Amino acid sequence: MTETKDTFQLTRKPLPTIRPKTILRSKSVAVNVIYEGKNVTPRHLNPNIYSMGKERQITVYDESSLSGKASGTVVTLPSDTTKTSLRFKTEMQTGTTFQGSIFHGTYGFLEQLAQADLTESTGQPSTRTESDVFPSSVSLSDKMQRTPAHVSLVLSETDTFMILDMPSCTAVKDSEEGILVDEKNKEYEFLTEGKGRNRKVVNAEAQTVQILKKSRNTLAEVVKTHDRHAFASNWEMYDTYHDNVNAVSDESEDSDKSEEFDFNVDLKETTGSVDSFRMSTEEKQLLRLMKNPRFQEAVCVIERLLANNCYNEQQKRFRGLSDPDDFREDIEYKYRLNLLWTFANSSTTGRCVTCLEWNPTHEDLLAVGYGKFYFADICTGMVMVWNIKNPVQPERVYEFADPVTTLSFSKRNPNLLAVGFYNGHVIVINVSNRELQIVSENTPSFEAVWCVVWRISFDESREKEQVCASSDDGRVIFYTVENTLELQTQQMMRVAKADGKLKGYNSMRKCSNLSIPVSRYAGARFIRWHPVDPNIYLVGTNEGVVHKCSTNYLNQHLDLFLTHDGPINELKYSPFTDKIYASCGDDWHLRIWAEGISEPLHELFVSMLSVQAMDWSPTHSTILATVYGKTILLWDFQRKVWKPQSETQSPSNSRNTIVQFTRSGRCLVVGDVEGNVHVFSLEDMPFPAFFQENLLFEALQKSLTTHPDLVDKLKKLRKSGTTGSVDDKHKS
Repeated sequence: MTETKDTFQLTRKPLPTIRPKTILRSKSVAVNVIYEGKNVTPRHLNPNIYSMGKERQITVYDESSLSGKASGTVVTLPSDTTKTSLRFKTEMQTGTTFQGSIFHGTYGFLEQLAQADLTESTGQPSTRTESDVFPSSVSLSDKMQRTPAHVSLVLSETDTFMILDMPSCTAVKDSEEGILVDEKNKEYEFLTEGKGRNRKVVNAEAQTVQILKKSRNTLAEVVKTHDRHAFASNWEMYDTYHDNVNAVSDESEDSDKSEEFDFNVDLKETTGSVDSFRMSTEEKQLLRLMKNPRFQEAVCVIERLLANNCYNEQQKRFRGLSDPDDFREDIEYKYRLNLLWTFANSSTTGRCVTCLEWNPTHEDLLAVGYGKFYFADICTGMVMVWNIKNPVQPERVYEFADPVTTLSFSKRNPNLLAVGFYNGHVIVINVSNRELQIVSENTPSFEAVWCVVWRISFDESREKEQVCASSDDGRVIFYTVENTLELQTQQMMRVAKADGKLKGYNSMRKCSNLSIPVSRYAGARFIRWHPVDPNIYLVGTNEGVVHKCSTNYLNQHLDLFLTHDGPINELKYSPFTDKIYASCGDDWHLRIWAEGISEPLHELFVSMLSVQAMDWSPTHSTILATVYGKTILLWDFQRKVWKPQSETQSPSNSRNTIVQFTRSGRCLVVGDVEGNVHVFSLEDMPFPAFFQENLLFEALQKSLTTHPDLVDKLKKLRKSGTTGSVDDKHKS
């Protein structure tokens, strides 16, 4: 080292020719990490630090050009605003080695590093300026930004996208999908390779006829008018008015004489006394006024208005105008019956309600037949037509000499009512008239008629409506209503007594009876037409046997099965499916049957009393109503089959005889032996299901878990669209 004036000249020994080193201790080798064909090499958290850094090796020529200055490696560091070049000396220039990295400190530390290097070489503080240590070509900028100490990263989930989606084209063989695939494959083989490929094909050609159009113009003609005049004098007007007054007075006198004559005849027929002719003029006028049809119509309207004052809320509930809110908080399923009113008056006391039916067109009209319940009773019959607008008095009253057993409204002509009597008489009356008007009648057969049903039959060229009647002697007779007073009669079936072992209900074995039977025929209690097939009908007998018959085979049955031990009182199909029906009888049971299955699905039992009547709910497929004794029962076999959901005692404390739902399903009508017809509203009922038929089958299958054979038969019946025997299919 030599000293020249105020400066120091650094000299060094010649170095051997070796490869210079860089500021990096060891050059790292870039190795890419490949996993499953993907580059997963880790990246720097802040790639901007090294993205623009470049390294350049200093050669021997560079050292000579620097006039003895320190040689080293030039590294260019990136910055947001400037790019600065630094020169660091290597370990070959001096024996001092700097351990560390410039990236872990601040950029101001570089100046201290250079100053410390000079102090170490001379042993004295250095007076060299910054430009002497770092030439201008590699000088640092004063404006340097500090590298952030913490780097924040935000990790977010990317959208899920499907790379490959290959749906399966196969299905498990024993599953429902596998069965459907197997059926489709068989159908495809039948149409392509089997007999189905030989289909009859006929080539036909057709051509559309061109429509010919013509334009036509019309013009309305001028309306021709003419003027006419006439003259009427005062005398002409006087004569015309006088003639009209005389004509009106003559007609009134004639009508008074005829009415007086009719009145006298009525009095003779009713009383037969001479005192009846001694009525005053005011009484005669009052009686004449009461017989006036217009006055009777006015009285009927007044009675409706007065009844509305007393039964306004009940009538709203019957019509569904005051139904409870479906979104109320206190919803409970109690299946409760609320009495609205009772159809009864002094004339119905002591007469049994034997039948009732709602009018198919006017839902406010209810026809009720009154007769006798016990065989030893002696009474007359009566038919009343009640209206919910007037629950106090009936609007039509027809009295008969014999007890009424059954009645039915016509579907095509709702004003016609067919009535059956205990003496075998069948009549058709017109209820539009206040007085009894018989349209047609038959010849009595001296056997009680238990059921009459209207049926539309298709003749050769026209439709005609028939009355089907079943009597106690086993006859099923069709009556045709024509323009004549006499009903045209045709016997379709006579039900014989069944012998031997019968399918259906497994009844107890009867003891041998050696007595000679009085009759070979069983009594036909009712007729029920099939809801789908118009030619099939069921006939129930007093022996508990149901005969399945057809209109195409006279005096022959297609099938028969035993439903009850004793007389069968009622059988009705479910309103939601033609494959399920229920029956009740005098053996204390209500049984549910399926079409084509000989065994009963369920047997509902409460006590040892005969079940007089039953009916399906038109809004809930699993709810039935039955009456026995003085109790009204509501069953819901979706919830339980061993106990009814509700039991309600009759308000009159009398024995009930008949039960029927209204068409809307909101109310229930019950008749008893004392002539009362009670109208109840259904309260706290469950909400109707959307798919009633599915709910019905699922409820039946759920309750038959202990009978897997019946469950299999019911599933096959549900899938099949036919009404054949499921037992035979199950065996095969």
